[in-house]
Amino acid sequence: MKSFQVSVIIPVYNAASFVPQAVESALAQPEVAEVVLVEDGSPDDSLSVCQALAAASPKVTLHQHPGGVNRGAGPSRNLGMQHATCDYIAFLDADDFYLPGRFAKPAEIFAQDAACDGVYEAVGAYFEDEAGRERWLASSMAGQTLTTMAYPVAPEDLFEVLIKGGKGHVHLNGLVIRRSILAKSGLMDAAIADTLHEDVDFVMRLAAVGKLLPGRIDVPSAVRRVHAENRVSAPRSGRAIYRDRMRLRAATYRWCKRKGLKAQRLLAFRRMLWECTHQKPFKPGWLNHLPFSSLKTARLLSWPCEVPEVVLEPLFWRELGSALWGILRNDLLKLEDRL
Repeated sequence: MKSFQVSVIIPVYNAASFVPQAVESALAQPEVAEVVLVEDGSPDDSLSVCQALAAASPKVTLHQHPGGVNRGAGPSRNLGMQHATCDYIAFLDADDFYLPGRFAKPAEIFAQDAACDGVYEAVGAYFEDEAGRERWLASSMAGQTLTTMAYPVAPEDLFEVLIKGGKGHVHLNGLVIRRSILAKSGLMDAAIADTLHEDVDFVMRLAAVGKLLPGRIDVPSAVRRVHAENRVSAPRSGRAIYRDRMRLRAATYRWCKRKGLKAQRLLAFRRMLWECTHQKPFKPGWLNHLPFSSLKTARLLSWPCEVPEVVLEPLFWRELGSALWGILRNDLLKLEDRL
């Protein structure tokens, strides 16, 4: 496919020792026409390393946010997408790398299906050091040495499968998209850039409005490096994890609502509702040990403080009514029988 030329977007933050390999692995792919580096105000010498990489190859361009400020991976990828010149866009984290033949299967799929908007493939893991391995295994990421979908999913079902969860993930390192799909999906949501989930929301958007097809989902096409500085495996409290996940779910829900995607909006709301009623932690902790119906009621009553527009959803009120009836049925009526 001679017209298959790819812009690879690499956001760079505190990755001076890793980004040369990332760029080298991208330039080694014959389909890569340009590598777009976005240096994100790193405190190390990433900027000078990126400048050297850009000077060494005409295929490498370097960009920064105005004033050289730090804005996060999502906004940095957005800046990279805005500067990309190829019809196809791929992503690579600065501390990760592509494997040989990274774009062979996507090129084949795009050539066979003119309606295809994106191809996703598996991403492996490489443990850089023992400290990184230990922290990874102690985190919620334990066991995810191959990030992929559990089975090929029809593109019209992908949003539902992803939003329900439990069947795998699409990692940006393994994703290639047509640049034209961005007119429908938009760029990444900068408002949730600090949650580390803006890439998940972005993939949801792509799945909602585009035709994403599986490539090689059983073997990796790229590798993410696991080391002691990975933010995704950093220790975090249950409250922080829930807060950021709820912001992710709310962002996806609101985007579906703005776009008028009724089926996807309902699916996004149901997932957000489930996480509220089953995972929302309270402080003080004794509230977390209430009987389920009482705990569910407390969670629902406090939810509008996080996402005010949930009160406009009929399903919210049905769920709240069900929780209140559960308190009456399971607690008050049983108490009356005992008396």
